[in-house]
Amino acid sequence: MGYIHVENSYIYSWGRNSFSSGNILLYFYRLDKNNLTDSSCPHLASGIRNNQTLRTLDLAENNLEGLHFRVLMEALTTSRIEELHLDKNNLTDSSCPHLASGIRNNQTLRALILNGNNLEGPHFRDLMEALTKSRIEKLELDKNNLTDSSCPHLASGIRNNQTLRALNLNGNNLEGPHFRDLMEALTKSRIEKLE
Repeated sequence: MGYIHVENSYIYSWGRNSFSSGNILLYFYRLDKNNLTDSSCPHLASGIRNNQTLRTLDLAENNLEGLHFRVLMEALTTSRIEELHLDKNNLTDSSCPHLASGIRNNQTLRALILNGNNLEGPHFRDLMEALTKSRIEKLELDKNNLTDSSCPHLASGIRNNQTLRALNLNGNNLEGPHFRDLMEALTKSRIEKLE
């Protein structure tokens, strides 16, 4: 079996072997809209570590912000996941260092979907610095309450990333004096699609 989609199931008790069994080869796992919380992160991490065939993990529209989110991002560093959906998870600026660690140390991740979170803040810089060491080709940051103060960090991230081809910044408020930095960086990037 290569695909499992569990949506709107309100999974509260997460079994350790839910997708880590050696007998099941999973490539695509959707757990969106399941009311998963921070306490699910260690179990998700175990599943990621023990399934080296998993390529796409969709955790959209859960509530993973919290102390254990770090454990999930640590597991990402040893996985072969190529596409990770974390949109609408109530992630904040405090999640950025953990996201940064996960993407900096994962050389297979190609798409990171972070739409609908709230990543604006001083640690957003960590995420953009990690972007320069990643192989991410698609980054979605739609509706993250990013402001003009994020523009220098965005600029640095895209200027120094050699793989990024698609960037989504819709629904933010980037207007201000630093917006120019972002526009200048775009001319030096390899981005083909900007939203």
